[in-house]
Amino acid sequence: MRLIRTRVTSLEMKSRPNALVPVPTNVGAVAVFEAKKMALAEYRTLYRRVGSAHHWTSRLMSDERLRREIHDRDTRIFVMSVEGRRAGWFELDIRRQVDEVRIVHFGILPEFRGLGLAHVMLSRAIFAAFSTGPKRVTIETNTLDHPAALALYQKHGFRPYAIRDVETPAIESVLEPLRALP
Repeated sequence: MRLIRTRVTSLEMKSRPNALVPVPTNVGAVAVFEAKKMALAEYRTLYRRVGSAHHWTSRLMSDERLRREIHDRDTRIFVMSVEGRRAGWFELDIRRQVDEVRIVHFGILPEFRGLGLAHVMLSRAIFAAFSTGPKRVTIETNTLDHPAALALYQKHGFRPYAIRDVETPAIESVLEPLRALP
């Protein structure tokens, strides 16, 4: 298995911003909605379309295990659509610690990048996370993620509280054994 070294930055926000980021006028109709009991195939499509280029592997698992993870009562998944087309998604985990919500996954599909939609969706993710009443909201990024991720999170008010170096499996190291399964 090929491992890739990456630097992970953990960030936190302790109070909700005062206002949502407005939707840019040039992108069309934008909606962000909770996707309760999202179909596994749809989840996998969004996860892979966003995460493959960044070596996301944490959700490449069996149907049963993925269903337990994403249909858990403390996991909330939201989808952003533009003109009715899926444009991005984020996932909240409200069980990490008492009074904390973690933005577990956050991603814009490649064809919707560069339109200001990451700001719109992150703003909604922050508001959704704070709607559960935590004392803080956390998010992580690493040097394999989109190069603008860390700056985006900091622009919205997240502050780093920890940095660590880790080794993560390269995407192809995880996908090859999965392709061999019946």
